[in-house]
Amino acid sequence: MGKFNENSDLTKVPSRLTRRWTVLVMLAALALTTGAREPGSPKPSLAAPTDYAPITLHVACGELFNAPCGKVLPRIGARTAPTGVDLRPVASGTALDTVAAVCQGQAAAAIVPADVLAQLARQPACQGRYDVVGRPLYPLYAFLVVRASASFRSLDDLASAGQQRTIAAGADGSGARITLGALLKSNPAWQRAVTVTNDDAATALERIADGSIDGSFAMESLDSALLSQIRLSADARGEPLYRFIDVRPGPDFPRAGDGRCLYRLTALDFGGASPVTTVSVDAVMILGRTFRDAHARGGPFAPDVLASAIDATRAAILADMKSPGDWRPAGASCQ
Repeated sequence: MGKFNENSDLTKVPSRLTRRWTVLVMLAALALTTGAREPGSPKPSLAAPTDYAPITLHVACGELFNAPCGKVLPRIGARTAPTGVDLRPVASGTALDTVAAVCQGQAAAAIVPADVLAQLARQPACQGRYDVVGRPLYPLYAFLVVRASASFRSLDDLASAGQQRTIAAGADGSGARITLGALLKSNPAWQRAVTVTNDDAATALERIADGSIDGSFAMESLDSALLSQIRLSADARGEPLYRFIDVRPGPDFPRAGDGRCLYRLTALDFGGASPVTTVSVDAVMILGRTFRDAHARGGPFAPDVLASAIDATRAAILADMKSPGDWRPAGASCQ
């Protein structure tokens, strides 16, 4: 093989062409450097939240100072705000009023018990008007309170003693009234034996203490101030004034329209001789369908924003509501 001739024309590249190749090589090197980041290196920054023109979604959540408005919604709203979706609480009365606010377009979204939602789901005024967004938020538990000296230990004892009984469960349309109604309908004997009044919690406890009613029924999260009040109430001798009793549903306890369980049977330990068996129902968020395509300019759609925020805040919400860490939403299994 002959030697390479340094004086041959092949080595005499015009200087203009040399400069052009040099620039191309430098550009290629720069592209490779910026395109291949080391694993774990920071990603390019996304558009700043201020690039979004915010929209406001009004969320019906009952009383403004209760748990859904005062604890849960601020958690979710802190996550949606950077995407340009501001959540504003709206007082909405009873649980049925809260669902109706979304169906009638008075609110964009709501936080409601799943069994209340199921009751209105097939009503013409609500059918096809909303979607559940994200995962269930937290559990609400059924509490049946009686005087500590009462002989009955369960709803079945109370309703099957051959006497007419009276239980207070709050206003018509409240979550407690709807859940208690479902419980009583699950056993015709209970339905015949129990009269339900609309006394509020404070009045109901006074009436239990003086013996004018037999019990009070409530749907509460475990952070409820009402539960603490009941547990700490004592008579003149310092003895407990009230007691929680078991709430076990009858054989015909309702399910959702798709066959899934609306309620889950669970046990709660209040430090008594044995845990109290009761049912829980999921609190969920719904979004009116007229808002499902809503979004801030350049931002994601509202359903995606809400679902992502619910996922991100799930652990914090459960902690705020003092829910068990191993809580599972109701679903295919009711146990």
